[in-house]
Formats: sequence, structure tokens, C-alpha cells
Amino acid sequence: MSTSVVCDMSLRLLPPICSILLLSACATGGTPVSRAAIVPRVDYHQHLVSADFAPIAKLPMRDGKALLAELDAAGIEKAVVLSVGYTYGDERKHIPDPDRVTRRENDWTSAQVSASGGRLIGFCGVNPLRDAALAELERCLALPGMRGIKLHLGNSGISLRDSSQAARVADVFRLAERRGVPVLVHMRARGGQNFGAEDARLFLDKLVAVAPSIEVVVAHLGASSPGYAAQNDSVMAEFGAAADRRDPRMRQVYFDVSANVTEETTPQEAGLVARRIRQVGVQRVLYGSDLTPPGGSIKAGWEIFRRRVPLTDTEMRTVAGNVTRFAR
Repeated sequence: MSTSVVCDMSLRLLPPICSILLLSACATGGTPVSRAAIVPRVDYHQHLVSADFAPIAKLPMRDGKALLAELDAAGIEKAVVLSVGYTYGDERKHIPDPDRVTRRENDWTSAQVSASGGRLIGFCGVNPLRDAALAELERCLALPGMRGIKLHLGNSGISLRDSSQAARVADVFRLAERRGVPVLVHMRARGGQNFGAEDARLFLDKLVAVAPSIEVVVAHLGASSPGYAAQNDSVMAEFGAAADRRDPRMRQVYFDVSANVTEETTPQEAGLVARRIRQVGVQRVLYGSDLTPPGGSIKAGWEIFRRRVPLTDTEMRTVAGNVTRFAR
């Protein structure tokens, strides 16, 4: 069968985005698409801006329709929308009745993602230190479009080195295991203080170990954003060592690279990012943009990552094409 016939048949079976990529190959007789055409299938780290969150973030409102328009401009099929419900339980913000506002944020996020035709995937947000956290997760996970849990340890004032706080987070992981839902965690401690390799070991020992069957995503390569500072690299070095020794707890642990690479990232920092991606395995790395992506747009953020990180075309295609169970 000729290449043109194969391409014609394949194009009819694929969605528009995939068809465009295949058409590029067919037009040159089967030559692989150029690096410039590599686009992530899923943006794994996105937020919306509700009326409650706008004054906190000091940003204009951003609803699901606005996010979908940005995804379309970047050629990305889906995004994981992480509710910021956790932020209202931050005692530094002095928010009256934070549990009520957390519920309202999760409800609003559900309404946005459920109106997206399946393109937006919602994660519930809570502060695990709030007494209402577990009940709110049970409630939120029953809402339309909500498929997972987002935790922000820094925002919530949590250190895994505090055994009582680690136990509260472990309760969330047990709930996730029972419900069969993924968890995405911003691990970095508040202010980045007293945070490093020990926290990665505690993460595997105290959290992943109690939820062995679910997918777990470590946000920002275990650091924060924007950028990837070398002083935070001990976290990824520890996860990398666990991958090297084939620690079974790493089997379903993933890492997102949301806003870790910017125009200000040095070649040395970009090389370190590439080293850690290879060490944990490119199949474990998920691309994300975050609320304020490098370059000012989802499309620009991906282009900066693709251009500055010294991965091969094959490795870059793997990162772009990684799809977790919860995003299928």
C-alpha cells in the first residue's frame, strides 16, 4: 500500500490535532515531524482564577473558556485544572470561614471543568491541616469533572518532618487510595526552609507507601516556580537515586516541570533539569505551564522549555506525549 493511501486512511481515524502532525510526516513521504511541531498532549498543571481567588492572586478572573482558548492557541488537547481551595486555609491570609470558601472554590472549579466537554480535568484542593479537609475531599470528589486531589504543602504550612503534620497528609493519601484517585503535590516547604533530600525520603516512606495503587505527581520537579534553583536539587537527586535502584514505590510517581524553565534559566540549570529528567526517566515527566507560564502564554512556555532544555528530539516527544491514566 502506498504512503499516500496509508496517510489518507489514518487521517480519517485521528482527531484534528493528531491529523495535523501525521499530515506533516505524509507530506514528506514519511519523514518524522520537525522538533518545532512537537506539542504536549496534556498541560498537567493549570489553575483558574475565581472571584474569590482574584484579589489573592492579584490577577483578573480566568474561567474555563479562557483556558480552553489558550490551549487551542498552543495546540494542546487537555489540561489538568488544580483547584486552589487549599489557599483559603492558609492562616496567614486571615480569611473568615475558610472552609466555606474552600467549598465554594471547589464547586466553581467543578462547574468550569464539567462545561469543557472533557478537555479539562479537575482536582480538588484542600489544606490537610483543616479539620474539615477529609470530608470536603469526599464531597468534592463526587462533583462533576473532579478526578483527583491537589495538595500544596508550602501554602498549607506543612513540613513532612513534623510527624503530626505528615500524618494528616498521609490520611489524604489513604483516602485517595481508597477512592482510586491521583494526587498532585507541591512538596516544597514554606519559604523553602528545612527542605531537601530528607523530604523526598519521607514522601516515599510516609505518603507513597500508604497509597501504592494510585498515580502521584510531584509538582515543579520537587521545587517551586519560576525556575529550578540548584539548592533545591537534592530533592530530585533523592528521587533519582530511588529510580536508579528501582525502588518499587517509584512505580507510579511522576514529576511535572511546570514553569521550572524560563528565559532566565542558565545553560547549567537547564542541563541539571535534563539530567534529573533522564535519571527519573522521561516516561515519568509531565509538562505543565502553571498559572503564569514563562513567556506569558502556554504556547510560549512550552517553546521556552523545548528550546532551552538539552533533551533529544525523541526525549522531548516522549515528555510531550506522556499521558497518565487519569488524563485518558
